[in-house]
Amino acid sequence: MKKIIINALTQIKRTAMMENGEALELHVDDSSDQPVPGSIYKGRVRKVLPGMQAAFVDIGAVKNGFIHRDDLLSYQQSYMAPEDKKAASISSFVREGEELVVQVIKEETDTKGARLTGMLSIPGSRLVFLPNASHIGVSKKMSRNEKEKWRQFGHSLVKGEDGVIFRTACTGQSEADIQAEFDGLVERHRHLAARAEQAAAPGILHDEGEFLNKIIRDHAYENGTEIIIDDASEFRKLIWLAKPFPLLQKNIVLYSGKENIFSYYGVDAQWEKALRPHVWLKNGGSLRIDQTEALSVIDVNTDKFTGKSSRRETVLLTNLQAAEEIAKQLRLRNLAGMIIIDFITMSEPEDQQRVEDALKEALASDGTTTVVHGFTRMGVFEMTRKKEKQSLFHALSEPCSVCKATGRVQSVRAVANQAELVLREYRHMDDEALWIEATPEVARQLKGVNSEHLHHLEAHLSYRIYLTESGSDAMPSFSIRHIGPSREIEERIKKIN
Repeated sequence: MKKIIINALTQIKRTAMMENGEALELHVDDSSDQPVPGSIYKGRVRKVLPGMQAAFVDIGAVKNGFIHRDDLLSYQQSYMAPEDKKAASISSFVREGEELVVQVIKEETDTKGARLTGMLSIPGSRLVFLPNASHIGVSKKMSRNEKEKWRQFGHSLVKGEDGVIFRTACTGQSEADIQAEFDGLVERHRHLAARAEQAAAPGILHDEGEFLNKIIRDHAYENGTEIIIDDASEFRKLIWLAKPFPLLQKNIVLYSGKENIFSYYGVDAQWEKALRPHVWLKNGGSLRIDQTEALSVIDVNTDKFTGKSSRRETVLLTNLQAAEEIAKQLRLRNLAGMIIIDFITMSEPEDQQRVEDALKEALASDGTTTVVHGFTRMGVFEMTRKKEKQSLFHALSEPCSVCKATGRVQSVRAVANQAELVLREYRHMDDEALWIEATPEVARQLKGVNSEHLHHLEAHLSYRIYLTESGSDAMPSFSIRHIGPSREIEERIKKIN
């Protein structure tokens, strides 16, 4: 049975998709104001760059968003001849100061604003409505007969220049149910367009940041999926969101154990491993995964595996195991963009083909679009994976102030979240109070505005929390200094002040 484990008690919400006790996907939602993929905004064009065929759009975020000429609705709807349109400047389709309705397709990074498109998509549980797209799409995971059935139905479903994508969940569903969901998505878009007419720019029209909505939408029609969450208020929200899907609703469970939910289900250990660059293979070989903003590089090594016969067999077996593990790690760590894999050198073309086929087969279960380019003349393997959100590593780290951004350290929010998890582990202790010491930024994050978050924690955990700041703010960190009566802790704190 597939399990979705949700740690929603802390400021950073964490989700793990599990199958047979193994984490397949790990996700982070830190409730920040950063625009997330799928959110829709009414923005204002701040600068048009003909040399880049792109424009910067103010959507109300810290950084202006970025939209390419080909992603503009005005470009897609232009009646120019194809060759003339391709050669035309972006200035023919948009001007500075113009208001645009745009959707985030890739979240912002440390150096770049969010990637935007004017071609909206309105997702449902079984369909995606594509206003102004003129496209009928079907899931690649469907059988040939199912694909043809829904493609034909799609032509009768959409009107004018609109389009639709049939998701895998359409399999086995009635046309009447699909029609009803499609009509609902069309109505949602109509309301969105009406709000856009009245809204001021910049401003948000639809927020895709509510992670519970996405979980329900993506798993509404899966058989046997169990959702386990540790926060009572979020549990009630999930139950309400799942009301139209009774089969899923009955499988939503509130976790009330004493142990941290991720520890209980063995996710914490897998989470920690997913942040390390080194991965061991079953046969003793290994992977080394290095990430930059532009690309990810994976190096394959035989390490402890020496084989039993020829070098060729040793190399091939290691590369085949590596291909299977790499597919898992791409999904687990959400590695995306350009990916370079340095498999152990194989001199035989048929061995290279076997490894490429093994990787393609392992990637088949990945819901994110991947494109395999194969081995280059230099013997390295090239592929791409669609990039929408930051990798797990980048989501939980930030540029290091000590090494001047040549490396990364865990972010203040991530360390504060770890500290909160540790505090929650003492929820049922018999002692009266606990003293925790943290670097200044971590301490401020734990306190919250006017110490509101710290007071909430004390009320929930039923013990007094003494929070002091350590002298250094170079590396985000914390430590538990003392557990016991309040009087003892107060006396110890006085001695160091």
